[in-house]
Amino acid sequence: MKAVHSVFVFALFVIFASTVSAKIYKWVDEDGKVHFSDRLDHSVQQEVVNVKPSASKWSRFEIDVKAVDIELSEEEHRQIVDGVNNVYEFFDRVMSFDMYETVPVNILIFKNSAEYRDYLVRKNRGMSVASYGLYIPSEHQIVVYVQKNRSLTFKTIKHEVSHAVVDTIVPYAPAWLNEGLAEQMEMLERDESGLYFERHHENQWVVDQAREQGRLAAIDQLLKLPSNKWRHSDLSGRGSLRAQSGQFVYFLFSKPTSRNFVVRLMHNFNRGDRTISYYLVDDNYIGGVTMLGLDWRRWLHDQGEGIVRL
Repeated sequence: MKAVHSVFVFALFVIFASTVSAKIYKWVDEDGKVHFSDRLDHSVQQEVVNVKPSASKWSRFEIDVKAVDIELSEEEHRQIVDGVNNVYEFFDRVMSFDMYETVPVNILIFKNSAEYRDYLVRKNRGMSVASYGLYIPSEHQIVVYVQKNRSLTFKTIKHEVSHAVVDTIVPYAPAWLNEGLAEQMEMLERDESGLYFERHHENQWVVDQAREQGRLAAIDQLLKLPSNKWRHSDLSGRGSLRAQSGQFVYFLFSKPTSRNFVVRLMHNFNRGDRTISYYLVDDNYIGGVTMLGLDWRRWLHDQGEGIVRL
């Protein structure tokens, strides 16, 4: 139990280091269990946790980018390298993983979908020919093609880099979390204040439509869904699980306490835990599944700010 509390406190320190305006409260219940929240509760005796950020040791990777029969401008090349490094920095600083244990990906870009598909077939990846991009583990390579809107190509690269990181260091992460993180990495940006997520408008629209039509999966159902069934539903193209997973991750990162929930889940799976995420909620989210579902439904009504600072 002490080890669990130590990991929890460490994760809180890392996550809240850049959250200057948010107050984090700590209290101990009658059973001696330590709780943390960003909500002031006058019914219990709370104390404010003073978080002192430590200096980051993060430094960028050199990323190999190869374009086949197409020319990238210096600005486009910089955008790709910056985007890849932003994803690596996110997993290092926000998710508390040592990214220097991970080999940097290399990027291969084709000029059109036909050449992209031919390459995947030669690599025995024919089942993925309908995709915009793919991570090939054996080559530690991200393969994409230039879409008509080139900015979508750069988002696809960040999406696949997220899969590369998760598949390498958290191979037992459930599909909803793996894909949800990848969807949000598409919207990961950086300015002088640090990393931040922009709203994913396409996913927002899909989730809003599913909610209005009564097709949106309840959170307990999403968390209970085995990864193979999640992927089967996603490949069918009939559901909204991919968009919902992305929006759910966006919601979780919108508040420090729920952000910590994601970090703890990822580190559980990193240690080889194969428990379905539903059964980890009570130990990792204040109020358990019931409160998580309520918080998610409340968030769906206004969906908070258009930018989530990390």
